Amino acid sequence: MLPPRDRNQRLTLVAYLVNALGTGLFLPISVIYLTRIVGLSATRAGLGLTIAGLVAVVAGPCAGPLLDRFDARAVVVGCFAASALGFAAYLAVDSFPSFVAVAIVIQFASRMSRPSGRVLALRVASGRDRVVALAWQRTLTNLGYGAGGLLAGLALVFPGRTPFDVLLAANAVSYVAASVLILRLPAQRPPAAPAPSPDDRGAFRQVARDRVYLGLAGLDVLVSFHDSMLIVAMPLWVALHTTAPLSMPGVLFALNTLIVVLLQIRVTRRITSPSGITRSYRTAAIGFVVATACFAIASGAGRVLAIVLLVLAVSALTLGEVEVTAGEQFLSTELAPERYRGSYLSIYSSSMSVQQAIGPALVTTVLAASGRAGWAAIALILVAGSIGSLRLAARHAPARLAEQKDSRAPRMEASCCPGPPSSPAG
Repeated sequence: MLPPRDRNQRLTLVAYLVNALGTGLFLPISVIYLTRIVGLSATRAGLGLTIAGLVAVVAGPCAGPLLDRFDARAVVVGCFAASALGFAAYLAVDSFPSFVAVAIVIQFASRMSRPSGRVLALRVASGRDRVVALAWQRTLTNLGYGAGGLLAGLALVFPGRTPFDVLLAANAVSYVAASVLILRLPAQRPPAAPAPSPDDRGAFRQVARDRVYLGLAGLDVLVSFHDSMLIVAMPLWVALHTTAPLSMPGVLFALNTLIVVLLQIRVTRRITSPSGITRSYRTAAIGFVVATACFAIASGAGRVLAIVLLVLAVSALTLGEVEVTAGEQFLSTELAPERYRGSYLSIYSSSMSVQQAIGPALVTTVLAASGRAGWAAIALILVAGSIGSLRLAARHAPARLAEQKDSRAPRMEASCCPGPPSSPAG
């Protein structure tokens, strides 16, 4: 698949690739840095990240009103600037309180940037390319994470603190570079507000009364457990419960990145109707069941068979991840009213924030307490979220999509074209 030809879309994608490359430099070394360089115990490092994650749950909704009122570039650049300062401040962290303070800043900015980046991509894109633009953004973000992780691994062959400092500084610089690219875009302001009517409601009041949208967002908390399953459960399971080599998680992360890069855009382009959404969630449920079964069986297998089962598990898990991401991007975007898309997407993005706050502790506790049987519990969570989303979408999406199409039709030209370019400072 060739990337979009539009100059602004390409500029946006390059900015997110640069940003993801920098983030990928730090992700693989974050726990090592906190334990070996800062001197925190693994327990305190995990506690600090959990505290920061819980505080940052409210970050997504904070972004919504800003995105509905202001230029999306300004909101994204503000998030990137806070992240750059946060990662630069990591260089001065020397205690648990200072670590928690910096982690809160970074997590808050990261959670705000998720809906902000999506709104920016949607405003830069137009018409039927909007959801595909999100798929391109996610694909290049994964590619950046993977490339950054490989570079980080190469840097750590050098001894001492210096490689860590260089990687942290490079991550901070990547946010600055991405901000410069974003500011080269023309202004990306929200569509003009319609004339007020007696039944007008505020954005969040409108979202609060949208039971279908809130239901899908709630179910996405369950579906998003694939994130903790890959990032937390998989490495621990490989290290503690299988005979596979300790280098295996790195290989499996690379496999996950490769599959996302190869499939995400193709799968997203396939979803053009509610029937495509239900097919994606059904495929994802099957993938999650296969993945959890392979993980469970791998614990009792010999070395070679364990490696094969782990590769199958991550392949099936990533297929499920790609399918549910495509469905989630379509539903969260197309069911959101044009005028309040920022607020709607900020609420939907909170599902991932909630999962990232509770997911790691939940999956580790379940697997530690139940062993192989714990994978059945994790499968139940993922399948319940997938099937619940499938049924809710099948029941309500056709009418809602038709309603949204009718409401956008009179001002389609205005909503797709953000207007003449303005100064980067505008």
